[in-house]
Amino acid sequence: MSWLVAQRLPSGAGMKPNTLFKVLALVASFPFAAGCALGSEEEAAPEQQSLGASSEAEGIWLSTRYSFGLCAGECITTVSRDGAELTLTACTRNQGCPRSNLATLTDEGARKLDEIEDALSSVALDDRYGCPDCADGGATSVRLRRDGLETSHSYQYADAPAPLSALDHLVADLRLGLDSCTPGPLLKLSSGCTPR
Repeated sequence: MSWLVAQRLPSGAGMKPNTLFKVLALVASFPFAAGCALGSEEEAAPEQQSLGASSEAEGIWLSTRYSFGLCAGECITTVSRDGAELTLTACTRNQGCPRSNLATLTDEGARKLDEIEDALSSVALDDRYGCPDCADGGATSVRLRRDGLETSHSYQYADAPAPLSALDHLVADLRLGLDSCTPGPLLKLSSGCTPR
């Protein structure tokens, strides 16, 4: 574009060289400025999330991952959350993720989760508890977002530390419903659910 402007502005058209340079610099930067303006809405939201601006609206609990070291078939199951939407993803060690089921939290499910998140909002948590997946006992890893920071906390499967016990029990119930395609008071299943 700057080449086009340079072709249309003859050097002796009454413009000082400095002015011509400023015009060319402005035109050359236009695509960049336009690109920034067009993408500003899309880029602003992730930036706000990383700063914690929307963490309260989205909730504290992001996902819970269950994994087993020595197993065949679906060895890794993750229950993740996006607002009121829940996703269960069941994966093998080397053949991808054959199942993905969707659900929505009911009012009761959202209320219970809100209560648990309120209790977790300011409690101190360690990154690791005990020995996750030692002696092939399985591991649970919980991702949280508090004060704009994402953290991960792992522990032995079915042996949650006291601060994470209520969340562990609630997510276990959500996982059971999503995994077996069984509706319940906590979640409403989406169509196309594939049971284990």
